[in-house]
Amino acid sequence: MTSKGKCADAALDLLFIEEGDDGYRNPTELKMSQIVLPCHANHCGELSVGQLLKWMDSTACLSAERHAGCSCVTASVDDIHFEHTIGVGKVVNIIAKVNRAFTSSMEVGILVDCEDLYTDRQWKVCHAFATFVARRTEAGKVQLKQVLPRTQAEQMEYSLAAERRRMRLIHAEIMNDLLSSSTEFQGAVPAERTRVESVELVLPPHANHQVSTFGGQIMAWMENVATIAARCVRSVFKT
Repeated sequence: MTSKGKCADAALDLLFIEEGDDGYRNPTELKMSQIVLPCHANHCGELSVGQLLKWMDSTACLSAERHAGCSCVTASVDDIHFEHTIGVGKVVNIIAKVNRAFTSSMEVGILVDCEDLYTDRQWKVCHAFATFVARRTEAGKVQLKQVLPRTQAEQMEYSLAAERRRMRLIHAEIMNDLLSSSTEFQGAVPAERTRVESVELVLPPHANHQVSTFGGQIMAWMENVATIAARCVRSVFKT
């Protein structure tokens, strides 16, 4: 990691530390702690990324709903870079809070760290920014109340959230252009040879508190399929 990246991560970590001596705490902030059990592990004996995404999405959704005062759905999640794996028996701490609200959408910052209860060690795993949209109510489209940053750190995240939103819109346009092009790459593995399909029946364990499948569960299914597809690529190159 570059020194610039380390500074950015350090700045992000500070955003989740309570500031000031007046006892102020961001009203949208939520924390979830989970101990990693064998049922949460993948075939390597480590916490499944899909399971972690489910926990992150659930925590962020509750933070968004606390601010919106109504049910919310996941619209998107920015790129996530996992710095460490998490073993069975470790504790995962997830903190989420709303950085900025727009018309009916809002950005939620998520920070994940891991804790070893026996050695009292704690280390960062990843951070992410998710966009949630407030569901329509019987009265019509929801108009979100604005976030009022009180600390210097909150003010910085409030300002950066607008720039990140602008970049997301640009990124979406670029991806649409790439997908519409028919460029072929020499030496590439035919996509059909890595194709993996999964059909899932939505059961009660797959639902959230809104009694519907949620973004985190869908991301968990996607992660499983992507893992199998990646293994297919490796097996193709071996043959």
